[in-house]
Amino acid sequence: MSTAEKIAESALNLFYRQGYHATGVEQLSQVAGVTKKTLYRYFPSKEQLVEAALQRRDVEFLARLQQELAAAPAEQRPQTYVEFIAAWAQEADFNGCAFINAAAEYAAPSERPHVLAKAHKEALLARLVEVCAAAGLAQPVLAAHQLFLIGEGLIVACQVNGVQASTLAAARQMVAWLVSGAGTSAPA
Repeated sequence: MSTAEKIAESALNLFYRQGYHATGVEQLSQVAGVTKKTLYRYFPSKEQLVEAALQRRDVEFLARLQQELAAAPAEQRPQTYVEFIAAWAQEADFNGCAFINAAAEYAAPSERPHVLAKAHKEALLARLVEVCAAAGLAQPVLAAHQLFLIGEGLIVACQVNGVQASTLAAARQMVAWLVSGAGTSAPA
């Protein structure tokens, strides 16, 4: 792993645990095991380090999701997506979604972390359209939007309230409803 990758990985872990604004450059350099001078040589500003951390998270998250989806039969992938979110929320180091957190801390739509968060969510939604089409759902675009909202709601609910059996059961029931076709009717 290169020095830049090591710094970005350390930064991602700190930002994810503590928040973007709450994490200082001194702490970032200490955790990465480099001097502040070295950190600034690779990332001339904290904002560039935030960007590198989010880009790293985007690649890692989507690759991990793809691995889970690929292991499931196509018709079961909508449920697999929700099970992926449920399993992730139960991990000891779960602190919600790095992109939701970034969009909250960098609220202006023009701020680069917010732009990266939007791009990540758009890429995720595009992947879910593929998932719903491959699963044979009648209206894959509508179904993907619904599945996306179920997943995003599950992430936030687990971040705020902790993982609760009733929340997981509700998300699973909503996906079952969606896959059965009941949830893919266009609103009147």
